[in-house]
Amino acid sequence: MRQKKEKPVLNKKIIAAGCLFMLPAFVIIIFTMLIPLIWNVVLSFYEWNGNSEMKFVGLANYISAMAERSTLTALKNSVFIGVVSTVVAMILGILFALCIYRLGRKEGALCRFIFYSPSMMPMTVIGLLFVFVLAQDNGLLNSALKAAGLTSLQHGWLSERGTVLWTISIVQGWRFSGTIMMLCYTGMLAIPGSLFESAKLDGAGYMKSVRLIILPLIKPTIKLALSMMLLWSFKTYDMVWTMTKGGPGDLSVTAPIRMITTAFSFNKFGNASAIGIILTIIVSICVIIGRRIAKGETYEY
Repeated sequence: MRQKKEKPVLNKKIIAAGCLFMLPAFVIIIFTMLIPLIWNVVLSFYEWNGNSEMKFVGLANYISAMAERSTLTALKNSVFIGVVSTVVAMILGILFALCIYRLGRKEGALCRFIFYSPSMMPMTVIGLLFVFVLAQDNGLLNSALKAAGLTSLQHGWLSERGTVLWTISIVQGWRFSGTIMMLCYTGMLAIPGSLFESAKLDGAGYMKSVRLIILPLIKPTIKLALSMMLLWSFKTYDMVWTMTKGGPGDLSVTAPIRMITTAFSFNKFGNASAIGIILTIIVSICVIIGRRIAKGETYEY
């Protein structure tokens, strides 16, 4: 008869030590995430200006938010920037990871530092930098295009309807590409070298190894990176506010900017909370769709 394997019993002291070490993080999560989230949900069903008594209005804040053209525009802009910047970051991050994986140790370390350095810079610094680069009259990009005789390609990158959202999305995607690169590169390092040796014996080049070995094996990492990037990319306040302040007009106003304006300029805290809940639902749907798109088999090796 087969003997049942006994499950290892953890020492009570080890369990207590683990709980003790997790306690600070647990307290921080409660006070910085759970309590604000619950309060935001409750507040979205009330009318409150910050001073008077709270008045229960049910779904009126949600109906009002969805009926306002400016709010719908802000939500649409947030989705556009979130999706486009995620695509840009994922493509650049994976390409950067594949490049440095091919390089030697010293060259790879230098390239990792160069590619990752934008992710270490604050959003406001990146935004201010690109305000000067993309300025319409004397910006670096337009000046370079003029010097190259490509004046037809000059634009008011941050002031034209057709370019402002694309510009912000590409800049934000480039800023996060270094983080995606490091996640994907870490996943690549876990792949056994014997698989590449076998592929070489079969006559497979690097590009074929990328398609048949690397990308399938790092799909769980790509899925994680995609989910994280979608969550980051919808927080489009500091980058947008630094570059355009939501302008010109409301062409680049995003949901976070609309929430802050509604709450602190018009004292409609309930309405602002409803916008936040709607944005949270949209982000959750986008994350679920993104994970479905990036789904793949998990391999053990």
